[in-house]
Amino acid sequence: MERKTKGTYTLRKLFPTLSEDDLLLVQENSSVIKLKKGQNLFISGDTPRSIYGVANGCLKIIRESQEGESIITQIAKSGQIVGMREVFGDFKYSRTSVALKDTEVFAIEKTTILDLIKRNPEISFQFMKIFCFELTRLEKRLESDLYRSAKNRVAAVIVELYNLFAEEKAKFFVPPLNRRDIAELADVTPETVSRSIAELKQAGILDTHGSSFTILDSIALQNEVEER
Repeated sequence: MERKTKGTYTLRKLFPTLSEDDLLLVQENSSVIKLKKGQNLFISGDTPRSIYGVANGCLKIIRESQEGESIITQIAKSGQIVGMREVFGDFKYSRTSVALKDTEVFAIEKTTILDLIKRNPEISFQFMKIFCFELTRLEKRLESDLYRSAKNRVAAVIVELYNLFAEEKAKFFVPPLNRRDIAELADVTPETVSRSIAELKQAGILDTHGSSFTILDSIALQNEVEER
């Protein structure tokens, strides 16, 4: 019973516009998947049968080239939904998801989601907002790759990770990513990440200790992001 209450609360966070009846329908047609750090939720080439809501933990979504190189296209944390593109587009996954730490997700069946959209148009608007947010984020990333220096791109990733993982008004945060992950997000080499972070530290903009970051000058960091 406690597990059911917890599940309902988490699903309410994922789908705030659902009625109690629709929320119960989602709960009855979903399952909880527990992933250990490094495990895959789905793999490129899989056929999608569900969308996934992150209950706790976080995932990285990566795209791999034929040469075996990978780039992180998305970081999904608690309260976010992944896998919609493939479910609504009706095509196989072209991306792979990996748990960055121990993670729990709700797997909600495709047929349930499509039925909800027919019954409740409000949920369509929620999905449209998510798609618009993701499109805007990807456009900004493309713009960053085209017009910003490597150091500026690393700074932009640090800001993105701060917004994802820092507590409200905190300057200190610990993203569950290593230097290679940050390099894939910034589309640079790990050596460039280390060099860029060293330059930002020398300028008094941030400090690091192990995997933790402390933002010392948020205005200067934002200026680095916007510089072209």
